[in-house]
Amino acid sequence: MPASEPTSITTQVPQGGSLFEKNLPRGFTLPEAGDWVARRILKAHGAVFVAQGSVVCPPSIIFTDAAGCASWQVRVNTRRENINGIPVELQTEAMEALLAARSEATQRNLRITPRGTWAARRNYRDTEKIWSRRVIPGLAFWQRRGKLSARDAARIRGLAPAQQVEEILRLEAQGLFFSKDFSRPVLSSGSAPGASQHISMLALDINEHSRAAVRTILARHGWFQTVVSDLPHFTYLGTLQEKLPALGLRKTVKNGRVYWTPAKM
Repeated sequence: MPASEPTSITTQVPQGGSLFEKNLPRGFTLPEAGDWVARRILKAHGAVFVAQGSVVCPPSIIFTDAAGCASWQVRVNTRRENINGIPVELQTEAMEALLAARSEATQRNLRITPRGTWAARRNYRDTEKIWSRRVIPGLAFWQRRGKLSARDAARIRGLAPAQQVEEILRLEAQGLFFSKDFSRPVLSSGSAPGASQHISMLALDINEHSRAAVRTILARHGWFQTVVSDLPHFTYLGTLQEKLPALGLRKTVKNGRVYWTPAKM
């Protein structure tokens, strides 16, 4: 499959693959070798696909349209709670673990609260909007600095999501980054349209992410940081920290934070 096409996974997990690959859900398939965009996204955001327990993982790395995303989400068991005045919807097991973590935090005079209305469940359109909030300012930023022509910026703005993602990742390979402050890769602060972990309803952005005690409590209840440098972002993996390496996840420590990402692909 060419990298410029929306991802529709077609290659079965191979026998003798990496430990991460072996722990992917039954029937899960990997992008073909030439689909470097999907492989890049899986490497950066793929920890969610080895979540344990009764949770359900998305059937593909990237949903290609809003209808397919909505059709999958409606079939997943979820629970909705109002937390700190914000409606939060997660898969049922993930929500129960979050509530248990909040209860423990309260006992320790700590808080665990959602970071805005997009903190948990997102639909396809939400992910498009978040992507655009990084890409459109980024294109203007690099154009002002003479790194990108007005013609190229306009062309990229007009591309379909899949083609635009490829173009942005190519520009980042040249050092033109599209995070909010333009200092790091866009996948460290968001994901491609249709590829966000929030679509799975197993991710939550948390206000109190800077407190080590809060991160420790969340980890005890199966919630971990899985996107390097995305500071508020936590993912429900449904198991204990000491079991994560056996799922093919690698521990990365950066600025005092512990992140878990696919070790090999």
